Amino acid sequence: MRCIQQWLRGVALVMAAVMFLTSLPLGVAQAGLITTDQILTQTAPQDRARVTAFLEREDVRQQMVALGVDPAEALARVASLSDEEVRQVSGHLDNLPAGQAFGAVIGAILIIFLVLLVTDLLGLTNVFPFVRR
Repeated sequence: MRCIQQWLRGVALVMAAVMFLTSLPLGVAQAGLITTDQILTQTAPQDRARVTAFLEREDVRQQMVALGVDPAEALARVASLSDEEVRQVSGHLDNLPAGQAFGAVIGAILIIFLVLLVTDLLGLTNVFPFVRR
């Protein structure tokens, strides 16, 4: 019985020490006003990294090459954008449909077809054999 009492007294001392240490103040919290400019300057590097990561994706690179855009040139142009321009581009990335741009692809193909057809009719190109001059 005496062994149990000594053990409980040891546990009680350890618990008292732990409670005392956890009740000590760790520090004082500092609060202050943050201006909008400070927040915007902090998010600019994140937005720039996000746009750069988007342009470095393999599917985006393939699409840029297919459209005749040099991926290195696109990255260089993103690097030269101002913080506000990068923020706008990054905001547009959120609004882009994920895999639902089929209508936009069809529209782009239709516009390209019409431009080539008109240039063929004007005699500037010779793309379609069915166009007679």
